[in-house]
Amino acid sequence: MKNSNTKKVNGIGKACSIISMICFVVCVIAFVLASIGFVGVLLVPMDKIHISGNTDASLTLAIDDINIGGSTLRLTGDQNIFRLEGEEDGISISDDEINFNGLWSLDVEKVDSDDTSSTFRISGNFEDFDKAAAKRRIVIEAIGALIDIIAAAVTFFFAHRLFKELAKCETPFTEDITKKTKVFGWILIGYCVICGADLSFIVLGLAVLMLAYVFAHGAQLQKESDETI
Repeated sequence: MKNSNTKKVNGIGKACSIISMICFVVCVIAFVLASIGFVGVLLVPMDKIHISGNTDASLTLAIDDINIGGSTLRLTGDQNIFRLEGEEDGISISDDEINFNGLWSLDVEKVDSDDTSSTFRISGNFEDFDKAAAKRRIVIEAIGALIDIIAAAVTFFFAHRLFKELAKCETPFTEDITKKTKVFGWILIGYCVICGADLSFIVLGLAVLMLAYVFAHGAQLQKESDETI
């Protein structure tokens, strides 16, 4: 007959088994959808994509710094010589150009300045957008996303295997559970390496590995106790 602690292990294992399987299924669906989108991007011919239009705007800066979402547009002055500069998320801003990840750029022209402010004219043509470079960037990012999804799916699959075993065990101190715990620990660490997860996941993976050796020690004691009886 199972004791109360084993029943708790079974209950928690069953709940975690269901959750990990749901997460695994979500990963599989995400992989299928992402793969369809990836193939779609590869098959779209560049000559079928047409972008047209232009932009023309005026920007006046009358303070030293403007902070926009963590990026700083800095208006520096030295003997009435001003410069517009800044950079955020691949968007670089200089005194003559705003560049968007190397895909598209806007021309920046200073039209007026004094001791306290400068006015810039910003213009550009959408036909200059680099469609081929944009496609390459999308393909690279899509490949990275697919790798992340695969790594997550593998992690949830092995988590499900472990929790499924815990949900039905008579005791957690068995060789099978020990092996599955070790595998899950290494999978967690591998996930951190592949996906660049933060240090907490690596610590979690090491904790799971340590738990596996605790289970192994418990399994050995259980075996010796059974042999004695």
